[in-house]
Amino acid sequence: MVKFNNIYLRLLDNLKKLPSFDAFFTKTLQHMGNLFDGLFLYEIILMLLGSILFGVVIFLMVRNKELNKNHLMGIGLAIVMIAFPSIKSFSISDGIINIERDLEELKSKPNDIELEKLLEHDLGTIGDRPISNAESLTTLSEANLELGKKEKASTLAKEALIKSPQNLQAAEVINVIEVDKKIEILKSNPTDTNAINELETEIKKLKEIPTNSGRRTSQIALGYQALGNEVMAKAYVDSTKMYQPKHPFIKKYENKKPLTPSIDKNEVNENAGNN
Repeated sequence: MVKFNNIYLRLLDNLKKLPSFDAFFTKTLQHMGNLFDGLFLYEIILMLLGSILFGVVIFLMVRNKELNKNHLMGIGLAIVMIAFPSIKSFSISDGIINIERDLEELKSKPNDIELEKLLEHDLGTIGDRPISNAESLTTLSEANLELGKKEKASTLAKEALIKSPQNLQAAEVINVIEVDKKIEILKSNPTDTNAINELETEIKKLKEIPTNSGRRTSQIALGYQALGNEVMAKAYVDSTKMYQPKHPFIKKYENKKPLTPSIDKNEVNENAGNN
């Protein structure tokens, strides 16, 4: 027995020396994490117990060299215990994919009531499940933002950013919401110097996020419009036309009554190459 253990340990050490072993082990853990992502604790426990039960029954069958009624009942119960949370896991993955599809379709058909209802429905299939994957959290935050649920969107995006600090889409969602808040504050008191400075600061942060997104550029345009800087607002409206030609803000901007622009020529020159 000791000799067998030594052989096993030596074999394991040799496997670890292979360049692909760590990558394979890491990938396996990631797949397991994705399988459990969104499952409640009782569902994970149920799946694990089902796997253990299945293994025990198979072991007993091999040891006793027979297949009886109890073995069949054990296998049936184990399959049910594994299948229930597995189906839930696949359903969650499918729901995330559907939400991503809805968001893409809404870019070409903004304000489509049927699409918004479909997005609301697909978002409801996820509910309050404990999602931990950063990409899934970002997708959910974008969906909530699209439906006007800004607080929920911000919370989910912050969670995604904690798990993946380089997640640009999550950072964009957070900063879009912050710019929107500052715009509302400025609208309530247009002469407030602090409100103006805070909005300018949030716009700068949003501009520093390198995403080719109509959501980002349209929000920057809205911010400059609130500041009375029509030159910069128009520049970012043009950028929005490149990234998302059917963004609803474009039409609103083009149909509004012209205002006297407050021009900042230095800022125009500085940002000419950043669109």
